[in-house]
Amino acid sequence: MKYEELSGKPQPVLMQEEILDFWKKENVFERSVEERTGEEVVFYDGPPFPTGKPHHGTVLVSFIKDMIARYWTMRGYRVPRVWGWDCHGLPIENQAEAQLGINDKNEIEKQLGIEQFNEKCFEIVSSNNEAWKEYVEQMARWVDYDGAYKTMNTDFMESVMWAFKQCYDKGYIYRDYRVTPYCMHCETSLSISDTRESDSTRLRQDRWVIARFRTDEVVDGKPVYFLAWTTTPWTLPSNMCLAVGEQLDYAYAEAGDSIYVACKNTLAGYEKIFGKSPVIVKECKGRDLLGKTYEPLFDYFADKKADGAFRVVLADYVGSEEGVGIVHTAPAFGEDDYWTCKKYRIPLVNPVDEKGRFTEEITDFYDPAHEKNVIETNPAIIRFLYENGKAVADGTIEHNYPHCWRCKRPLIYKAMDAWYFDIGKIKDRMIQLNEDIHWVPDTVKHGRFGNWLANARDWNISRNRYWSTPIPIWECKDCGERVVLGSIEEIHEVSGIRLTNLHRQHMDKITFPCKRCGKTVRRVPEVLDCWFESGSVPFAQKHYPFENREWFESHFPSDFIVEYTGQIRCWFYYLHVLSVALFDKPAFQNCIVHGTILARNGKKLSKSSRNYTDPMQLMKQYGTDAFRLYLYQSNAMLIGDLLFDESGIQEAFQQILLPYWNACNFYISYANIDGFRPEKIEAPSSDNQLDKWILAKLYDTRQTITENMDSYQVNRYVESMSSLIDGLTNWYIRRSRRRFWSSGMSADKLAAYQTLSYVLVCTTRLFAPVAPIISEKIYKVLTDEFSVHLAPWPEIPQAFADEKLISDVALVREVISLAHSVRSKNRLKNRQPLSRLKVALPDSSGNGVVEEFQEIIADELNVKTVEILDDAQAIADVRYDPNFQEIRSRYPDRIAEIIRAVKSGNFRMEGGSVMLRTDGQEERFDADIILVTYRAKDGQHVASSHGIVVSLDLTLTEELKAEGLARDLVRNIQDARKQIGCEITDTILLAFEGEVPEQWLDYICRETLARTDTVSAPECVLEIETEKDKRIKISVGKAP
Repeated sequence: MKYEELSGKPQPVLMQEEILDFWKKENVFERSVEERTGEEVVFYDGPPFPTGKPHHGTVLVSFIKDMIARYWTMRGYRVPRVWGWDCHGLPIENQAEAQLGINDKNEIEKQLGIEQFNEKCFEIVSSNNEAWKEYVEQMARWVDYDGAYKTMNTDFMESVMWAFKQCYDKGYIYRDYRVTPYCMHCETSLSISDTRESDSTRLRQDRWVIARFRTDEVVDGKPVYFLAWTTTPWTLPSNMCLAVGEQLDYAYAEAGDSIYVACKNTLAGYEKIFGKSPVIVKECKGRDLLGKTYEPLFDYFADKKADGAFRVVLADYVGSEEGVGIVHTAPAFGEDDYWTCKKYRIPLVNPVDEKGRFTEEITDFYDPAHEKNVIETNPAIIRFLYENGKAVADGTIEHNYPHCWRCKRPLIYKAMDAWYFDIGKIKDRMIQLNEDIHWVPDTVKHGRFGNWLANARDWNISRNRYWSTPIPIWECKDCGERVVLGSIEEIHEVSGIRLTNLHRQHMDKITFPCKRCGKTVRRVPEVLDCWFESGSVPFAQKHYPFENREWFESHFPSDFIVEYTGQIRCWFYYLHVLSVALFDKPAFQNCIVHGTILARNGKKLSKSSRNYTDPMQLMKQYGTDAFRLYLYQSNAMLIGDLLFDESGIQEAFQQILLPYWNACNFYISYANIDGFRPEKIEAPSSDNQLDKWILAKLYDTRQTITENMDSYQVNRYVESMSSLIDGLTNWYIRRSRRRFWSSGMSADKLAAYQTLSYVLVCTTRLFAPVAPIISEKIYKVLTDEFSVHLAPWPEIPQAFADEKLISDVALVREVISLAHSVRSKNRLKNRQPLSRLKVALPDSSGNGVVEEFQEIIADELNVKTVEILDDAQAIADVRYDPNFQEIRSRYPDRIAEIIRAVKSGNFRMEGGSVMLRTDGQEERFDADIILVTYRAKDGQHVASSHGIVVSLDLTLTEELKAEGLARDLVRNIQDARKQIGCEITDTILLAFEGEVPEQWLDYICRETLARTDTVSAPECVLEIETEKDKRIKISVGKAP
């Protein structure tokens, strides 16, 4: 029985349609989970918002998740994976507002009603799934999409309520009035993590102003003023104190008829205030200014002076890098300000309402028409200060400023009542349990994540919004009694109502008598931060603890999760918080952190900028396999950035998929000719060195991929596969061609077939997790089995291991590659034979390898002789220079010492290291600290790499030219065979006109399966230019 013939070139789009249809009809994904009998690998799929559209980042993370899941499935594990939807929060509410024509939050409660608004949110969330589904299918990602968990489902929300109550009962939840990021448009507080979202911080131009605060001090008859610089002039009416740095040097400097106090180091930056040469009349340290008082800029809260306001305090965050070294402090509008004033017991004023507008207390800037928020009043405040002699300088600054990550408007910091999670109580345990997590890359553990944990602040978990899980706290306004309910059953017990929907419009209706005073108890109005819901995914998706208790407790924590760097401070963090708080465990054992995909110019991918192609279009144009392989090889696999270039997908197709396809095609074509098709794929046995090498390479690749994937080093997978496929096509098959071309079925030819068949089947299994479509197609053709994705991970016999052979061939191929580069540089085709190759190695121990493979090297390079040199200096001048970058990186404390030793020649090379003489002592260093370059001597043509130096003699004799012409004719005739549709076994006729090298005619006919004869009706005529004004004409026809 013959193999199904493959097309000459893979057609990824048609192949993808065929395979996706097969998977769907045959439920292959479901079978891959159900038929596995091994342990279960648990994976949490981070829930995206359903309102967006998949982009390159969501495609990348899906590819990584799919690769890992397919790998563990082939290893025999059960890997259920369920999609998830983050259904709540501002992204949905903003869309609802837009569709309902709502411009003001008050319209929701006073006109529309919370119930109708939330129903609109539900409608939006429920109508976006189909668009995502098509993307997921085209990605060839296997996941239970239709059974997705949703954060808006009642079961999920009930588990979130349970988690909240558990945390409350443990003393982790409290209410406080403090400063928090605040969105004036959405009218809600946000958490610090919300300001770390990728869209949150952006460049913005703001006005800055330097205000002067008069003191009761006089120096040389001149009044003394403190200067303070701020980029938020709108906070000046609420100023309560000024902060200075304890150890900073401050100067009393003349400015006309006044004395201004500022940090001494900043004076030179304000020539318009202090002149070119500031006149300093007095100096002091910041600590000497502590307690000094001043007059308020505005008189709105002048009475607060009696409570300790309007004085100088110390703060360790005050520096001299920007401004004047004195920080204006308004405790209601800055987190540092808040804690500083709390420390010094300075009162707080908050004259800004929920819409971010001044209240009536700020008489000069209160806007009765309610048209301007506080940021928009900055110009008016600066103007007022000048008019009243209280400003001395102003300007504009472009700086990174926090914006609402959903409505894109600038945030303010504002003191308000909110519910907080006391991170301080579990911080040490969170840091301790972080040690149990395997991070990929490992730098995240003590780097970004570890630092975030070390500096973690209490978490604002409440939002003044509607579409989220309501905070399940009921309070009595009369006596202050507080009740926290953590389940539907608990609500039923106190109210007699059994809810089937836990959203605000239903929860707000639940009231019951206060046990303490008998009055009515009502729910607090806030809803939970959606990160609390996302952090509850591990248990809430299973409705724990109300269902699946045994399963969850035996399958927690998860084996792995994967998301991009932005989730280090978000989802990864909140999973960790709730897991430590609830279960005293990390939420996940392995965490893979991938990077960011940017446009080719380094800018963020943006629909408005139109700087990227829709990934759907790319998958339908090139196929998902090529898209995957491009991304799998990129820096974005582990934290780095990828400047996305569509040509990279084409390169992945050309360099990996096409050679793999061609290798399979080669095998199938010749196997069908010779009638070879094994009934069972078994490990071959062969004495042929090529067979031994490719089997050793296969074993090594399988071991490397397995070790890397077992430790989630996902970025190294394709590198190993690419090396195997390159070795298979560009070494094994090319060097073995004549074995397959020979007539009959010799023992060596049979060994070649058995080896290639085995290697292709195992390679296809190894390829399946990263190129699932083409692997499925090829595997079915090679084996007739149902699916490669139901096949086991290949077990390659350890007897095939041969590190020395792999190393030897790698050296030989490096020599060949360098010599090819010399040919390429001098525009000499490989078909043109040359007389001599000279090789010099950095270590003479490799000379034996070159000698052993001498004939192969000569054949590959089309040279007559290969000469092994003892010293590269016979063909090139050697130069040694310090590698400054490596020296700085590896030995930062010894830079000058090492550079001096290298430049003076006080060293000797010794294998992969260098012995350096410093201070009379010889010391071993890594050889990378020295750059070794080789310059060809006269008459030589050299190339070098890793200490290997090769030289080709490019002199062409008449005999060499004739042989080169013969080889060129062979190549052209072979192309003609394909053009006229010859099968591999067809004989052709050739008729020559012109000066054909007679001594090479037999060679030409043998290589092209041809004979010379009259060709009366040629099917193809070739004209080949040999030398200037000379041509050879070849008529080609099929033999009868």
